[in-house]
Amino acid sequence: MKIINRLWPITFVITSTLTLSTSAIAADLTNFSTLNQTEFLALSKDLAATTSTKAIEPAAPLGISGFDISGSASFTQTQAGDAWRKVSGSNTDTLTQTKLSVSKGLSGGWDVGGFVSKVASTNVSASGVHIKYALLEGNAITPAIAVRGSHSRMGGVSGMELNNTGLDVLISKGFVGFTPYAGVGTVYSNAKATGKNDESFTQSKSFVGVSWNVLLLNLSAEYDRTGKNTSVGIKAGVRF
Repeated sequence: MKIINRLWPITFVITSTLTLSTSAIAADLTNFSTLNQTEFLALSKDLAATTSTKAIEPAAPLGISGFDISGSASFTQTQAGDAWRKVSGSNTDTLTQTKLSVSKGLSGGWDVGGFVSKVASTNVSASGVHIKYALLEGNAITPAIAVRGSHSRMGGVSGMELNNTGLDVLISKGFVGFTPYAGVGTVYSNAKATGKNDESFTQSKSFVGVSWNVLLLNLSAEYDRTGKNTSVGIKAGVRF
């Protein structure tokens, strides 16, 4: 417990510094009446790419006594520039999201987890859960292979709802503290807003990352592409 208490400040300093260092300008999403249906769909895809689950973790299971408790920051490039200007009154090129996450290992190669997050300088928040099953737990010779299902929900935006359901397949291989990993998947999203037709859409995703462990300290980084949106995430916390 003493080690965990010492590591938490490191986690939050890293994520807070990353958040403050970005020059992205955003604002609250309010003026949905100014959007046509095409612009609403484009805006929804940006938000889905941002708020859908990105666990930033390798495929190998935590084990029945394992935990992953972390803070992270991610930066997602937007595509719907005109829609953002109309709905928020600001030019928004990058969405910066800070997140608190926890995962718990179960028996039989299963992990479960969840997160809460906030997109800086906007009224957008999100929360979600995921479950992962290791098809192959991996060892000194073979990689770990897992499937992961997730569900997340956007909050904080009056007049709009967004739900995302994801399914991923990922692979990882540890090398003396470093564990590179990669995966592919699909995100199914449903968006609703006052005065707009509902939009349901699917976006493919791919991601690569690396996880580094020193004792209980874990540092991880991930590059994700969901639909046409690219995201970079950095995570710090305790993993055992």
